[in-house]
Amino acid sequence: MTNDSKTATPDHPSEKMWEELAKNILRAEMMRRGVSYTALVQRLAALGVEDNEINLRNKVSRGRFTAVFLMQCLRSLDAEWIHIPSSLDEAAGKSGAQALARKPSSPA
Repeated sequence: MTNDSKTATPDHPSEKMWEELAKNILRAEMMRRGVSYTALVQRLAALGVEDNEINLRNKVSRGRFTAVFLMQCLRSLDAEWIHIPSSLDEAAGKSGAQALARKPSSPA
């Protein structure tokens, strides 16, 4: 059973909120490194992951991708640490990726 927006509570966020978090974490890591979608396609290809920019943009925009894809992207970005906020609200909305990108990229 999935948690839809009708039953979302602060203790039990909706699936859409989790998708927003995943998408914004990936976008934040791209921002930190100044990596475009075109460059990400090239970096993924170096790992043997073939995709094109349009598909990649759509996949990230939806926020519905596998953990394997997220790990491939983070590895291609040379991310060793990611910030997972204590509140999903922090990563929600259009400015969520920018907010996450301003956080430290590694533990203090």
